[in-house]
Amino acid sequence: MSPRLKSLLSVGASLLLAGGLLALALRGADLGAIGTALVEGEWIWLVPFVAVAWLSVVVRAWRWGLLLDALPEGRRQSGLRLLTASVLIGYLVNYAAPRLGEVARTANVSRRGGVPFTAVLGTVVAERVLDVLALGATLLGVAVLYGDRLGAIWAEASAGLAAQIERAPVELLGVVALVILAGAAGAVWMARRLGVGERLASLAGTFRDGVLTAVRTGRLGALLGSTVVLWACYALMADFPLRLLGIAQASGLGHLDAWAVMAIGGIGMALPAPGGTGSFHYATVQALTLLFAVGVTPAATYAILVHAAGIVFYAITGGLALVMQGASVRSLTREARA
Repeated sequence: MSPRLKSLLSVGASLLLAGGLLALALRGADLGAIGTALVEGEWIWLVPFVAVAWLSVVVRAWRWGLLLDALPEGRRQSGLRLLTASVLIGYLVNYAAPRLGEVARTANVSRRGGVPFTAVLGTVVAERVLDVLALGATLLGVAVLYGDRLGAIWAEASAGLAAQIERAPVELLGVVALVILAGAAGAVWMARRLGVGERLASLAGTFRDGVLTAVRTGRLGALLGSTVVLWACYALMADFPLRLLGIAQASGLGHLDAWAVMAIGGIGMALPAPGGTGSFHYATVQALTLLFAVGVTPAATYAILVHAAGIVFYAITGGLALVMQGASVRSLTREARA
């Protein structure tokens, strides 16, 4: 299979996932009411949203600099301005192609900062590990605070799934099982044929220095503190749109509730859909409707607003960053492949 065909299939699967989840998220919502709610919103709340979004970018860039400082190559040659621009470029590219943004921002720092590409990529891996841990801790907090509601939702969902399975023909269940087994066997065969194990071992060795910067930095307090500030920014970015649309006032949602919605929405952003399209909407709508009894239409309005605001913000700032860096997405990805 040619690289181009693989890329097309990957993009196609990603778009299919995004479209399916978006349709599920908007199912039952009144599209006309969504438009009215957006027009009548208190848009003054967009000012602190943009300010906090910008702060989150700067904090992420500063935290990344802590990791780059700990590379064996010596103190990094890249300043906060370069790192901030690279983070913005990464966000911009991720909205078009999931995870490619990490490669693009790595290539930009490597080219301009004079640091080996693989070492910089290792620091990005370390940074993502920090974010996964932060998301895990946040979800654990949500489970503790809203355990009773989550338990009721899980019991209802399990009962519904069990009823569906009982009504399903035995032949259909057998076919599903065979498809799963065949898929697993095919994946194992393909992994052996392509030498995935050896490639993973090679990648692990290449990334080692970059990943270990998280423990070699010597500034663990600054690393953890900046992570807390970063995720606090994300919580505020989830809270302001609730107030813009009047959902917080109408449903009595507080800052902790917005924090919980942010955490569950974060799961959607982690799925391989372009910029979280569809997956973010679905996770967010489910969080608002099931956990906080918000109507489907207001929940869908909120999800659309938050996602669209992020796209506009990162499209503008990421585009400006590309211009300031004198780079293009194609040139950065070409360098990364080289």
